Amino acid sequence: MVALVVAGFGLWILHATAWDLAAKSPVLSYDSAQYALAGRELAEQHRLATTFALPIELAKHPAPPWPLSTVQPGLVVWEGLIFKLVPQVIRLGKWELLHLYEPHQREWLTLLLPFGCFLTIAALLALASARLIQRQAPALSLSLRAVAGFVVGMAFLLDPEAQHFAVGGMNELPFTLGIVTAFAGIATGRATRHPLLFGLLLGVTGTFRANMLWLAPLFALAAALAWSPAERPGAAGAARTRIFALALIGFVVPLAPWWLYKWRAFGSPGWDLTRYVLWDGIEGRTWFSLYHLPEHPELPSLATAWPWFTRKLLRNLGPLTLASTVGPRALWIGALVAWLLVRRPARAPGMAAAVILVASVIGVLTAALAIPWLRYVFPTRVPLEAAGLLATWAMVARVPNEIMGPAGRRVLQIAVVVLALGWGAWQTTQGNQEAARAADTRGLPSVLTLRDLGHRLRRELAPGEPVMSNLGPTLSWYSRRPVVHLALTPLDVEACRLRLEFRHVVLAFRSPERAWQGWNELLENPELAVKRPEWNIARARRFRELDGFVVVWLELGPPGVRMAAR
Repeated sequence: MVALVVAGFGLWILHATAWDLAAKSPVLSYDSAQYALAGRELAEQHRLATTFALPIELAKHPAPPWPLSTVQPGLVVWEGLIFKLVPQVIRLGKWELLHLYEPHQREWLTLLLPFGCFLTIAALLALASARLIQRQAPALSLSLRAVAGFVVGMAFLLDPEAQHFAVGGMNELPFTLGIVTAFAGIATGRATRHPLLFGLLLGVTGTFRANMLWLAPLFALAAALAWSPAERPGAAGAARTRIFALALIGFVVPLAPWWLYKWRAFGSPGWDLTRYVLWDGIEGRTWFSLYHLPEHPELPSLATAWPWFTRKLLRNLGPLTLASTVGPRALWIGALVAWLLVRRPARAPGMAAAVILVASVIGVLTAALAIPWLRYVFPTRVPLEAAGLLATWAMVARVPNEIMGPAGRRVLQIAVVVLALGWGAWQTTQGNQEAARAADTRGLPSVLTLRDLGHRLRRELAPGEPVMSNLGPTLSWYSRRPVVHLALTPLDVEACRLRLEFRHVVLAFRSPERAWQGWNELLENPELAVKRPEWNIARARRFRELDGFVVVWLELGPPGVRMAAR
């Protein structure tokens, strides 16, 4: 455990250095800034709301602060608690050790939970692996079980995607920790013995990701089926029904207040703006075009759209599956399937292995139907790879002596260790190199530029006056004012102003070529914007920041006739 913690610290520092965190790369990205804004609003104003909105949100809620439509409550509540408890100046007696009152200083607090989860997942994987090996192969020595646990935990720490989530205030690692804990509970039988606590774990995990809604029944069913009726065979049905029901009740308890909030704010307990990503790539739609217009799109019914979804699924499934099985991952998955079919394990670990495979398939299918990004597969991929690594060792141990003697099996088991850690080390090296390149080319300005823009806004605009910007939630964090994300094109700005009155638009791109399509011309020649009456721009200023970003500050003309709000 100590070695894993030390290694985790070192790998985190290497990855943060590659990103040049808090210099070239702000701690808050587009996603993490949304959680930080809602957390700050909860800590300071004691309400579940945010000062950032997408243009589509103006259709129903035009005025700030806006209700939470794209973020989940778990990370918001945690960050709100941290912002509330951590003082602006940390003292030791009469000495001031640390100042945390500026936005670029307090944003570091958003990394406490992801970094803690990064280390905890590695430790949990190591501990659960050692316990499972002890039960399945009690003849193995304590030192071998410790080495096996260390390898499983270290393989996770060497995952560059895990390192990336650990240096950003996002919800992937807290959600993954809940998923890994749930799998460990099923494998060790704890979920069966304490179904209500297991359900509460599922509910808390669901506060970090909405897709837990369809995974929770699967986990509850696995916990029920893992119950062994050895002592009372006649009560198997009633016992399993009780376990399943208690797990689902526990799942509902932490999420009920959130569903009530959604019902009051949006009229439906299941409302989630991210549902529109299902239409990404269908009939020319993209998630970008759907979110950056101030109206809810008119979409076909799901009953008539199934042919489009089928084609989208088939189009994305192959590349996503291939990307999820690169390197030794295909070997781990194949070994886990073989272990289930050949070994016929005890009920609890066998049920855990089965639910890992099913949950991973569900994760790949949902990502293929939404946006085929690997980050959506990550939470189920972590326990799948850990279980696959253990299954690989187990299958090697089952090789008959006629084919391979004890010495040969030991060599093959060591080769599995070398493969797992060697692949992870190579992936870490590649990930850090890619992070260093991305830090020089990413679309988000440096911390110095964000601080400068925040200072300019506070100097020139009234407190609380909203602006529109492509920097979205990050600019809202640094300027402490409401920000609406940039409209799809300059022609769509006036439609947003019909719902929310604002006078300034701040554009910040690395170059005109890197600007959004439709905004390139304005960024290249802002002086021409004043000559386009349909854009309603009264004044345009253009300047370049020290990090090379081109900033165009637009002052808009008087708004048109405002529509009556409904």
